[in-house]
Amino acid sequence: MLSEIGHCLLIVGITSAFSSSVLGGLSLCFPNTTFKETASMTPWLATLAFFCLFTATAILAFSFINDDFSLQYVAQHSNSALPTPFKLAAVWGGHEGSFLFMVLALSGWSALVANNKTLPEDYANAARFVLSTIVTLLGIYCLWLSNPFLRELPAALEGRDLNPMLQDIGLILHPPLLYLGYIGFAVPFAFAIAALLTQTPARAWADSCLRWALVTWAFLTVGIAIGSWWAYHELGWGGWWFWDPVENASLLPWLTATALIHCLVSTARNNTLVSWTLLLAIVTFALTILGTFIVRSGVLTSVHAFASAPMRGTGLLIILTVLLFPALLLFALRAANISHQDAEKSRWHPQRFWLMVAASLLCAMMLIVMLGTLYPMIYAAMGLGTLSVGAPYFNSLFVPLAVVSAFAATFSTARGLSKHKMRIGITVSLLVGCVITYLGTQYYQAPFSLMVSAALTASFSLIIATVYHWFNSSRTMAPIAMTLGHLSLAITIMGAALLDGFGSEISAKMQGNQHVYLGPYTVTHQGSSWHIGPNYTAERITLSVSKNGTEIGHVTPEKRHYTVRTMNMSEAGVLRDNFSDVYVTLGSKFDSDTFAVRVQIKPYVHLLWIGAFMMLIAGLWGAVYHYKRARLARVGQSEPSPLSERIH
Repeated sequence: MLSEIGHCLLIVGITSAFSSSVLGGLSLCFPNTTFKETASMTPWLATLAFFCLFTATAILAFSFINDDFSLQYVAQHSNSALPTPFKLAAVWGGHEGSFLFMVLALSGWSALVANNKTLPEDYANAARFVLSTIVTLLGIYCLWLSNPFLRELPAALEGRDLNPMLQDIGLILHPPLLYLGYIGFAVPFAFAIAALLTQTPARAWADSCLRWALVTWAFLTVGIAIGSWWAYHELGWGGWWFWDPVENASLLPWLTATALIHCLVSTARNNTLVSWTLLLAIVTFALTILGTFIVRSGVLTSVHAFASAPMRGTGLLIILTVLLFPALLLFALRAANISHQDAEKSRWHPQRFWLMVAASLLCAMMLIVMLGTLYPMIYAAMGLGTLSVGAPYFNSLFVPLAVVSAFAATFSTARGLSKHKMRIGITVSLLVGCVITYLGTQYYQAPFSLMVSAALTASFSLIIATVYHWFNSSRTMAPIAMTLGHLSLAITIMGAALLDGFGSEISAKMQGNQHVYLGPYTVTHQGSSWHIGPNYTAERITLSVSKNGTEIGHVTPEKRHYTVRTMNMSEAGVLRDNFSDVYVTLGSKFDSDTFAVRVQIKPYVHLLWIGAFMMLIAGLWGAVYHYKRARLARVGQSEPSPLSERIH
């Protein structure tokens, strides 16, 4: 009975969103009529839709906790022996539940925007109309093709269990944060379409759009980072990014969203780059729908992809078409008018040039990733066979552009430096980068790499420029977000360069008391034992790790057998040594005490997670600053923007 209530609440939530969409559309088509007055109900309807969808999701979670295997979705993704935290994570561990959560997240963003009283009335009605329409379309898709409340009669006696690869703390955090950011870019999309529909000048909405873009970008960033951390710890191959098509599906909108934020800075401050902002808002949301199609259509096989039916992919393509084509047509017809009325007759400033350079580089990186991701799918769909585009393609094209983007950020941040100081900073960074690369090759016994040296040089250049900018800024809240954002980029590039340049590995057959040597580390086999988990049994070995002759700890990699799924998993053993990891995985078992072991050294891998966390703080800090600034402006106490002053 409870699941039927959840089903009804899902229908009521979709109906509420549809009603809000209809009222908003009528108020746009027939202004100065009673429809404009009835449009005032749309905030209430958006809130009702969110409440219904939230309650429906809570009922689904309750069904998991209570092992209601009469629901097909629960029976397919849970088990009575599954620990409770993973039962909650299973709510979004499969296609149906994760899509319901996406619709819930979108309805939450929509309700927040609908109750925002700071936007012009006509513009706000248009934004609500767009968001309500998207909630309706995705809600109908969820109800028709992805319904988690379908019954299975007779009820299953036991569930099939959650995929063992998903039984990790990363699954509890990664999907919700990723979906909040992923679908959250519907808000900048709605703002852009509302501007095109109502011909509202950018100065009326750009600052609000920037706040939303920063928040959703921050969620998407941390969602991607936790997913990368999950893959690193759970999949057992020791990598943090594999250029998997599903990984790329989340990277595509992140790149254009980063470009969107840079353009919005200029649009919000002096009404320039308006066309770029409108187009990037449309493209970013289109990429989220495209990414959803890649993950859920069944066109590829991946550890990240959801099992799916062909109709699900068709439905997503229909939604993408319905939203994207009218949006691009509106942009082609009306974007020039908005750009013209917002353009200021001010002299060209280097800040705008570097913002355009940043946006251009990020868009070029997006196109490289998109080509490498979609081309094999299109090639196979045309019946031409199979084609694999792997890491060499992405690394040879994407990585150099990432390094160039760091240099571009350096020149943008250090625009107050004299040419003499700039040359000194670049020279110091080049020397530091080359010295660190040389020392790393000696310590880790790795070959010298020009790309690693260039990446380190770009990172140190950006750090020097950012620190200089901070100490010469007005020390208000405004520069903090940019400072953290650029520092996080430098740290992330530095971590990736050090990891790729100095990481090493060795595979060996090990038995009791046998040693493996790798760089300064010695790994010693100290025996094996059995362990019984809540829904699995595991055989693990204990390995002692020494560095330069001194023991620094132990690792316990294991091979797990999940009884219900009859699936074997390798659980890596990871020992942290300052900013580096000793990463060990088990392979085949040869006899009672002999295993195939793979030992990897991951130097400075934690810089990647530190950089991602700093990006999260930068995004949220920037959103809070712009919210505070807008609130002060409404009472005539706006804090002057140092960025605005520099641009003008």
